[in-house]
Amino acid sequence: MSAEIQKSLMDPVVQHCPWSHYKELHQHAPVYRMPEPDMYIISKYDLLREVITQPKLFSSMAPPGSESALNRSDEADRIVREEGFGRSTPSLQNCDEPAHSMYRDLVNVAFRPKRVREMGDYIDTVIGDEIDRFREAGQCDGVADLAVPVPLKVIADQIGIPRDNYITFKAWCDAWLIGLGLLGPEEEEIVAAARLVVEMQHYLIERARERQVDPLDDILSDVANAKVEGGRSLTDQEILSVIEQILVAGNETTTNGIAAGLFHLTRDKALQKRLRERPEDIKKFVEEVLRFESPVTGLFRWATEDTELDGHRIAKGMRLMLVYAAANHDESKFPLSDEFDIDRANVGAHVAFGSGIHHCVGSELARAEMRAAFGAMLTSFSDIDLAIKHDEVRHHPSFALRGIVSLPLSLKV
Repeated sequence: MSAEIQKSLMDPVVQHCPWSHYKELHQHAPVYRMPEPDMYIISKYDLLREVITQPKLFSSMAPPGSESALNRSDEADRIVREEGFGRSTPSLQNCDEPAHSMYRDLVNVAFRPKRVREMGDYIDTVIGDEIDRFREAGQCDGVADLAVPVPLKVIADQIGIPRDNYITFKAWCDAWLIGLGLLGPEEEEIVAAARLVVEMQHYLIERARERQVDPLDDILSDVANAKVEGGRSLTDQEILSVIEQILVAGNETTTNGIAAGLFHLTRDKALQKRLRERPEDIKKFVEEVLRFESPVTGLFRWATEDTELDGHRIAKGMRLMLVYAAANHDESKFPLSDEFDIDRANVGAHVAFGSGIHHCVGSELARAEMRAAFGAMLTSFSDIDLAIKHDEVRHHPSFALRGIVSLPLSLKV
């Protein structure tokens, strides 16, 4: 079976346009042992759900020593370990129960649907301010001018760090994520990323210590002053792990989702017209963007004991990648899955935000930002067009994330 799979998720061609590869996996190897890096790829919707619903058997925590801090570089590991605070402390996405719920409870309140609904006017203002910067020019880069600054400024405000530093925060987030790129970043790139991660860690710890003295109404204050497990305070490493994950995940998924949605709008002028006339359909549009593009391609689990999945023997300690994007293109769950259709009956069944105990804590905020961004762009401009050919749009090289590099747009008021 596995011999029939000709390409890999590590292939830049696959990462740019993965749909045919997903079909090949579905048909020939829904549980596929990818040779490099050595891990199982889970692509079918039902099999992915089977793994997610067994968190004791398939752990979200990497076994000790199984992964380097910054992607296969001893020097990068040393820098983060000795000059920073390390990167191994489990908390949210990389943690199991019961500790996972303990950490998640610290930030849940900030992302509850009611709180997100109350943020509507504030989100509209953040987006409106960005659009005002390029409205008269009649052009923008949908990534750099909207999809990047909006989520970063919103999550910075929620954490309690100054939004004006969003360009620096973006550089830190990119450095933190370098391990999810291709296998071949140069050593000097990985080491440079490690130094940026250390810079971020010291900055966040300094802000956390300020909040311990003078708390404010923000996530950083909540986490820095939290008492857990019988009244103990969180360690610096635990504080960092929670805040780092919120800062990175709180912008990356939404950035990719906004950019992908704008791209789809430029491909379908009839859809633009419909959404202007029926703005209530923007909600369905957001869900189909999330299903079709899956801004987070997938995340990892590790087998805690020898087991079987779909007839395949999986050894204890083996890594599995749950490919949410492939599950969202599973024909058995989403017929005609490679067609972009906001009217499909079960669009809300996608797993773009994961599922189970690790369902993305910020999913409602991401949805709210996407809906507001698309609504504001459609209201502000009578036509949103791509200033280059659609086949010239490129994606960042990553097997775990799907994000557009640049999206030059031509805009008519």
